[in-house]
Amino acid sequence: MKYFTKEWYELCQKTSFYLNLEEEKQAETFSEEYFQQLYNNELNSWLELQEEISSILESNDDDQNEYEPFNKNLAIKQFHDGFIYNKHRLKNELPETILNQIADIRVFALYKATRTVISAVTKFSEENERSVTATSAEYRKYFKEASSSFEKDIVENFGFHDCTIIKSVQHDRSLTLHLDNTGGFTDIEEVTFENYQIIKQDGLLEDSWWLYNEVYKVNDNYEFHVLLQKSEMGLMDFIICADQVSFKSNKNHE
Repeated sequence: MKYFTKEWYELCQKTSFYLNLEEEKQAETFSEEYFQQLYNNELNSWLELQEEISSILESNDDDQNEYEPFNKNLAIKQFHDGFIYNKHRLKNELPETILNQIADIRVFALYKATRTVISAVTKFSEENERSVTATSAEYRKYFKEASSSFEKDIVENFGFHDCTIIKSVQHDRSLTLHLDNTGGFTDIEEVTFENYQIIKQDGLLEDSWWLYNEVYKVNDNYEFHVLLQKSEMGLMDFIICADQVSFKSNKNHE
């Protein structure tokens, strides 16, 4: 990847830290008593919301056998797991200059912070957003110019954001990727690379989530750069060269 790199994608995840933050004077100093009070208040609000949602679903559910009723213990665990995940993510992804201004990362993970911290976090997030947006604009500019030499099918069809690769099949000199496109923005369910050569592949393609792709013309061949994500491996690069690409869509079955 030249534009939508792993580093670029990770930067994308650092553009919204300021969302949901609320100014709180008590966040200025470390206080175990305040944290416990805040945690319990937030937990109780979460439990009330989950119980209300469950009640609505239950009243609208025609088949009660398929519905799982509100489970308080499970909801408590979900809240705690989410809190722990958020705390670790913030500690790992915020810069030290901001972390040093936070009196209690646990309070911050519950979206309470001082005005100074909120301002610093907002500035950090907005700078990342500008960088992310600039890179996207650069690729769009490149693609607009380069795509004039691409086949029409590739320009119109090669883009599988939020699809999942469910199977890859090799036949002689071709490689076919079978896609689950239910979460994507395309009706393409198979893409086949003819006379291909894999340039880079970080891991098995099956069960990977298609994030972003780039297309290049190299001599008489196409080079397709894909950023994938897989639960057990994280971000993966997949680069394949082919002289021809074909697509099969849901419409072909109609």
